[in-house]
Amino acid sequence: MAAEDEADVPVTVAVVRDAPPFSSQDEDGSWRGLSVEMWKVIAAELHLHTQFVGMRRSELLDAVEAGRARFGIGALSITAERLERVDFSAPIYATGIAIAVPYVPRGTAAVLGDAILSAAFLKLIGGLLVLLVVVGTSFWMVERRHNPDFAGNVRGWGSGIWLSIVTMTTVGYGDTAPRTWSGRVVAAIWMLASIVLISIFTGTVATLLTVDQMGSRVEGFQDLNRIRVAVLHGTAAEQLMQDRRVQTLPFPDIPQALAALASRKADALVYDRALLAAALKEHPDMPITIRPGTLRVEYYAIAMAYDEPLRRSLNRALAHLLDSPTWSRLRFDYLGSQEGDS
Repeated sequence: MAAEDEADVPVTVAVVRDAPPFSSQDEDGSWRGLSVEMWKVIAAELHLHTQFVGMRRSELLDAVEAGRARFGIGALSITAERLERVDFSAPIYATGIAIAVPYVPRGTAAVLGDAILSAAFLKLIGGLLVLLVVVGTSFWMVERRHNPDFAGNVRGWGSGIWLSIVTMTTVGYGDTAPRTWSGRVVAAIWMLASIVLISIFTGTVATLLTVDQMGSRVEGFQDLNRIRVAVLHGTAAEQLMQDRRVQTLPFPDIPQALAALASRKADALVYDRALLAAALKEHPDMPITIRPGTLRVEYYAIAMAYDEPLRRSLNRALAHLLDSPTWSRLRFDYLGSQEGDS
């Protein structure tokens, strides 16, 4: 069926409720958001008369699958489970599932104490001590027969350890130094290696202190099984947690999920990064931060039935819009600086 045949025919479009900046309804009943504006441009090109109906994501998919709505728009990502029920247009926006955690600034003493006693720091120190012993022993073995500073088993070995420490820290007291060619080769290699090791040590300690300062040790999937994870019911994030066998606390909407996270009734919230950023922008007083990175990349699209006759025409109009200055302006108007977070 050609797009012209659909002119002035009412088309029911299901819209995800309360998903700003992609879709939301004002008090006067009008709809706004990036997905809504996108649809208006496409509908104008295809000469479609649109009737918007607000729904939850789970209701939207049911409506499109059953034919009660012809299309579905909003912050609606393509997943394998959803493709079993409905078809999707070409992707319109790339985002990802992210982790939000409570932000609780902590005192310097508490941060230093936890960092020093952390398993990562202890492993780092342990590995460094092993290296110092290995290099110190190497100094002793190559110098003991030719250098009186390294004579004797206990005293000489101790001098080797001392030399490895002062060489690594670039202190250079000068009280002990290699005299043989082999000893100087070991010293040269150790000095060069120490430059890298000190950088790694400094960076690791800084990371540990930063993570402790934020009050959260949640980094990825490996940390989610031991904490209380909040999700929104019917979202791709909930499905992802179920697939990974992660126990979750489902909430009906983002305000309730954020409130549970801020009040420490949940330890983390797994949700769409763009929608998290938009919700936190509306609640800047909430002590919550979004962890870097994403658990899975996602693509938003328009939902439709598999036998939708306008599929090709819609994708063609969508391609025209995505390549136009109008789309760039709309993205900036609704997303602004969040573009870098997608």
